Amino acid sequence: MVLDIEKLGVFQIFTGGGTGTGFLIDDRLLITNCHVVEGYRMVAVEKRDRQRVVGTVRRLSPKRDLAIVELGVPLEGEVLSLVTEDALQPKQMLQIVGFPVGLPLSVTEGVVSNPKQQLDGLEYVQTDAAVNPGNSGGPMLDEEKNVVAITTCKLSSADMIGFGIPGGEAKQFFDGFREQTAVFGVMCPSCDVLLESPTRYCDSCGIDLGSLDLARYFEPAVAHPIVAFVEGALTKAAVDPVLARHGEQNWSFHSGSAPIKIWCCCSEHVCFSSPLAKLGKQHFGELFRFLLSDEHAPFSFDLADNVVRLNLTVHMSDVFQSGEHDHFVKQISDFIASADRLDNVLIDKYGCSPAPDTQLTFLKEGTH
Repeated sequence: MVLDIEKLGVFQIFTGGGTGTGFLIDDRLLITNCHVVEGYRMVAVEKRDRQRVVGTVRRLSPKRDLAIVELGVPLEGEVLSLVTEDALQPKQMLQIVGFPVGLPLSVTEGVVSNPKQQLDGLEYVQTDAAVNPGNSGGPMLDEEKNVVAITTCKLSSADMIGFGIPGGEAKQFFDGFREQTAVFGVMCPSCDVLLESPTRYCDSCGIDLGSLDLARYFEPAVAHPIVAFVEGALTKAAVDPVLARHGEQNWSFHSGSAPIKIWCCCSEHVCFSSPLAKLGKQHFGELFRFLLSDEHAPFSFDLADNVVRLNLTVHMSDVFQSGEHDHFVKQISDFIASADRLDNVLIDKYGCSPAPDTQLTFLKEGTH
């Protein structure tokens, strides 16, 4: 089977903790791993055009490492079917679709090593197909393009050994969601009843849930000061921080046409950078006089791989001094607005060409 993976309803999920994969089980519902979205009730889902939509986590099963994400808007893509019959055989071919280590959508091939591998009292589909961080939550497909399992993990001590949650168990999990009326719930690891609050004991089977630490699923953790600082600034700049999250203390989004990247480069600085445009072949004198002008302070420019970047650096000591936040929040807002304006200036006035990540659709909408 030759897969046209771009048509599949398989999408990358972004949180403040990292990235993973999910796939459509209808046009507004994704299934993924619990560990992909754990700790977040709102996540970002990236479409093929790199635009993102917000997804709301509705149902979790920590025991089976499964999660349902409801999308704010329908997504285009082929809805995949979960196989429920117990038909997998050793040596049967399968394909894993996902976003390994944050790379674009990819497919890897392998065979079923063991369709009923037992680990810690649970059954998994074992495969020799390559599984990497970022693949988690993606589909394992048979030759008929049915989901036979959901990628969940690999052994850190071994190569070419990956595991998936059987499609039948994922189907049961999804069928349970169809009857769910609660906005959010976590399945009891003993009786599979939906828990709607972080109770100590299950009202249905009475099991002690203390070791599950339900509060971490129901109550968002207190944000790290760096995260609170950056996401507070983004909110005031009218940027949705959920859609900007790109992993731990890492954010990326577009300001109009200009890409914006934010990260902690070390223990002392928070970096804001925007790759604006590639150098042209003329007007170098005028261009560099413009780039070196004091008028751009506190922002600066540099060159990386022939691309002009706009930069702002905030010292960590300023992040932890809340009394100074208003000043830096304004600088960050100005930086975001300037990036959208300056890429147009470099292209129109100084003969540069768009940077690789520029959103060309919005390029001429900036203020010159």
